[in-house]
Amino acid sequence: MRQDQALAILQSGASTFITGAPGSGKTYLLNRFIAEEKNIGKNIAITASTGIAATHLNGQTLHSWSGLGIATSLTDDLYKQIRTRRKKAINAADVLIIDEVSMTPAWLFDLVDQVCRKIRNDSTPFGGLQVVLSGDFYQLPPVVKAWQHSSQHDVKTEEFRNRYKDRNPDGFITESFVWSQMGLQICYLTEQHRQNNGELLTVLTDIRQGTITDHDRNILLSRCHQIPLEDQVAVRLFPTNVQADRLNDQRLADLAGEEHVFLTESFGQSVTVKKLKQSVLAPDHLILKQGAAVMALRNDLEHHYVNGSLGTVIDFLPESKGGYPLVEFENGYITVIRPASWKMIDGDTTLAEVTQIPLRCAWGITIHKSQGMTLDAAMMDLRRTFTAGMGYVALSRVETLQGLFLEDINEKAFLISPYAQQLDQELKDLSEAVVQQLETEGIDSFSFASGSSLF
Repeated sequence: MRQDQALAILQSGASTFITGAPGSGKTYLLNRFIAEEKNIGKNIAITASTGIAATHLNGQTLHSWSGLGIATSLTDDLYKQIRTRRKKAINAADVLIIDEVSMTPAWLFDLVDQVCRKIRNDSTPFGGLQVVLSGDFYQLPPVVKAWQHSSQHDVKTEEFRNRYKDRNPDGFITESFVWSQMGLQICYLTEQHRQNNGELLTVLTDIRQGTITDHDRNILLSRCHQIPLEDQVAVRLFPTNVQADRLNDQRLADLAGEEHVFLTESFGQSVTVKKLKQSVLAPDHLILKQGAAVMALRNDLEHHYVNGSLGTVIDFLPESKGGYPLVEFENGYITVIRPASWKMIDGDTTLAEVTQIPLRCAWGITIHKSQGMTLDAAMMDLRRTFTAGMGYVALSRVETLQGLFLEDINEKAFLISPYAQQLDQELKDLSEAVVQQLETEGIDSFSFASGSSLF
């Protein structure tokens, strides 16, 4: 499906699932839809499964918007708290956007649905909201499991287990109860804007289809042991945080020059601040030196850089002017990076706030944290991937084969979830049916499409 067709469906008011391969323009389409809907006075609740993903759309986490926090069930006390703090915002919303839904577990999706129905006093899915989902089930699955954060009584846990006895509560949102009730229009974007041509796109397509060939393997092997140019910043992608932190610490220590230390400032209750910090990539204790490779963690209002932009620290302002780092980004802009704030907001109340220089050392980051990013160049060792989709996510971060630098690779990098593969084909078929209906009957047939069911 083309982006203009998907946009027309979104503007019809239909609840929609936007999917497609990395680089197909899902985030671009959402940003365009958000801007146009806001322009006509719509109230858009912009959320994502994680804090990192939420920054791509200038939104907030689904946990924060719904008021659920780390809860795994909607108790009476929690509902009263949500009604007090979140009722106004939830009732005011016309559209709920949830980005990177592959990382949203089924139980959380159901829980947000329950909150919306009760708060909005409407028994239809999500209390009658137009729900716009975006994501790709070939990418990394949910990593937060219900049991990891459950501090509730064993009886509540048993109720939870009984409810999901025939489903996987920690699986994709397709395992949720509300998924089949939503009448979602499926928009599978087929245009490619990241790997717009060339051999890398062929490899990624074959991985998605489970048809990896010796030719594909040889293409990737040709990038093994290649070294970035001396002035080229290539991010190292790792399966784990420990590996990424170790490299960053080592490379920083190797640099000559004075250390410049920036400490996080925070406001709010310790538990809430801790939760907010978990969704923010900026380190508590940021140490930089001249020559440090860094990554921006926020979008710049003057459009000199965006979240994920790579650069190099070239100097620091005098201490009398804050001592802030001066960064030259790969796009050529040289910008002073001043402190930025991340907030956890409840209505008009700020529950927690964290302020830090929106940078982190970028010699290494985890594959999970790279999801949704577009990198000019990346280095990776794909012998150490440990879950389906991890190799695919890593490979699809770069735009061209020339931006890919492999230490090594093995067959684990090509692992794709069989369920994701089956589901993806079903979504393609449903999207094609939508395209045919759209081309035959026109957009008017979708005016009340959210009341129908294609899934």
